[in-house]
Amino acid sequence: MDGIDQFEPSHEDRVTVLSTNFDGSRILTASTDHRIKVWSRDGDTGERQLIETFTAHDADIRDAKFTSPSVGNYIGTVAADLKFQLWEEDASQAYNSGRRYRAIASIPSTPRVPFTSLDFRTVDYLYTYLALIDRQGLLSIYEPTSADEMKDWTLLDQFHVCSPVPGRGDETSFKLQWDHNELPLAYTNSLSDDNKQLSLIVSSMQDVKIFCSREESDKDSTNHDPSAGSHRLTFHECFHLPAHPALVRNIAWSSYNIRGLERIATACKDGIVRVFELSVVPQSSQQNGDARSSYGRSSRSRPQPQSSLTHAITGRSGGSGGSNSIDQRVIDLPWTYKIEDVSELPGHGDAWTVTWDGTGQILMSGGSDGVTRIWRKSISTGKWMLFADQAVDFEGDDVDEEQES
Repeated sequence: MDGIDQFEPSHEDRVTVLSTNFDGSRILTASTDHRIKVWSRDGDTGERQLIETFTAHDADIRDAKFTSPSVGNYIGTVAADLKFQLWEEDASQAYNSGRRYRAIASIPSTPRVPFTSLDFRTVDYLYTYLALIDRQGLLSIYEPTSADEMKDWTLLDQFHVCSPVPGRGDETSFKLQWDHNELPLAYTNSLSDDNKQLSLIVSSMQDVKIFCSREESDKDSTNHDPSAGSHRLTFHECFHLPAHPALVRNIAWSSYNIRGLERIATACKDGIVRVFELSVVPQSSQQNGDARSSYGRSSRSRPQPQSSLTHAITGRSGGSGGSNSIDQRVIDLPWTYKIEDVSELPGHGDAWTVTWDGTGQILMSGGSDGVTRIWRKSISTGKWMLFADQAVDFEGDDVDEEQES
């Protein structure tokens, strides 16, 4: 593939995270050397300039993301030192001064288990939500205490996404990502009247689950904590993809659902990248229809009892978060997801990562074989085809290949 753009981030150890902001004008790299590097990128020339290098944690960095620029220039990080940190850029400081980014907020892992994944979701260019998950599957969702600043965060909901909870010595894999589409597909298709509903995809060991938000009033709950506000935001499992044959290493939700389908990609330890295409249908249609995937396991047509929710969940008007007690819940929604297609893309020894482009048309994957592959769907056949791959030859030369789809 001609014109591959590469750069050496010059970390002192293995790079664990590479992330871009909303338009690709900023790039961050994170490493086991405990440091973050932030780069600016010229969209016309591709030229990069190092803005800042700073030590973000006292341990290996596991994940890092930019927030939406509509709420400011922030970076969130999690690491093996059991903390989430939020960093604010100070544009008045010179590049590479060591003072360009400063920590303004920190959230500790109260079970003293390292966080493994984070993501931000901004609604109406103003309201930001933060999702964190740790290596035992404890999912925590926060919002800023004040919409005007990001220094203090309020816990909205917290629960384990799998049962039983893995032991501390077990090999685990937990990742998460918000649905970043501007409008929920259920609302677009007139199956829901909630245009602010939040959806979150979570990989939980060999499973992949979708959780949706619901804003509840006092009358909706029999065990409502009087100390909470009059409304509260809770999250419930609304769909469960068929179980993968091995640990799911990574997930990606396409941010382009105006085609009428959701696209979700998974990277699995068995070396296969899978692309799921989901439609939304009325609940009764899914219950009466065939919801089987291409590899034979039926998906759930309604939420199952879920180990979830603290007994005291913070309301939007403020309050204190509750304990991690288990509360079995089932919620009925007027709609559900239906699997329309599953494509299996082989090639990696152990698939590690998947990433969509901004239009949801191109998928990039990587794995233990040291090859980055680019996939796209053929218009003529409807099959996902290898468009290009790039193998790094550590002796000094790159090997690349290109195929038409």
